[in-house]
Amino acid sequence: MGITARFNTKLIFVVFIILNFSLAQRSDYFQQRVDYTMDVSLDPKTHKLTGKQTAIYYNNSPDTLREIYYHLYLNAFKPGSSMQIRGDVIRNGLGERIRAMKPDEYGWTNVKFLKADDEDIDFEIFDTILRAKLKKPLAPGHFVKLEMEFESQIPKQTRRNGRNNREGIDYSMAQWYPKICEYDFEGWHADQYIEREFYGVWGNFDVKITLPSDYLVGATG
Repeated sequence: MGITARFNTKLIFVVFIILNFSLAQRSDYFQQRVDYTMDVSLDPKTHKLTGKQTAIYYNNSPDTLREIYYHLYLNAFKPGSSMQIRGDVIRNGLGERIRAMKPDEYGWTNVKFLKADDEDIDFEIFDTILRAKLKKPLAPGHFVKLEMEFESQIPKQTRRNGRNNREGIDYSMAQWYPKICEYDFEGWHADQYIEREFYGVWGNFDVKITLPSDYLVGATG
């Protein structure tokens, strides 16, 4: 039985490789890219995270892009969010816990400004999605430099992100930064966060994190 299990694992792995190789050979296949540089600080007294982000976004698609979308996951952790409403509908208790939180226990992200190639651009936020209109359309094969400053509050309720969980972890920080949505052959995947993960844009991260000296930081991904 152990041999069969190992064989099946290898078979699935081989099929996965073949599938990805086949997709990569398609003449219409493309994959977007973004390189992030971030400098953030966390204040444990207020549970606030402040940061600056620069993202170089490469348009490898055959389409001209006129908008940019970001995920703001932390906005899901406050009353009225799509995640709270879904929790009420499926009755998993999460909706009740979010509605019971006090304002200093909410999760949220405020974007102070957003620039594209050094020019301020307008944006609007609906729940966990930020939508920004580009002043200059992003043509295929080109890139745009996106800069922002943001401030977030880490929620008391923990769902991959939060503070003071049952295992004694002060801060769980999955999906903590403003994250550009994926764009593929189906278009923008600007879906609201309702406890379900999203696949993201490939790229690189250069991140500086300032914390009190007695904190121990662990990372994966």
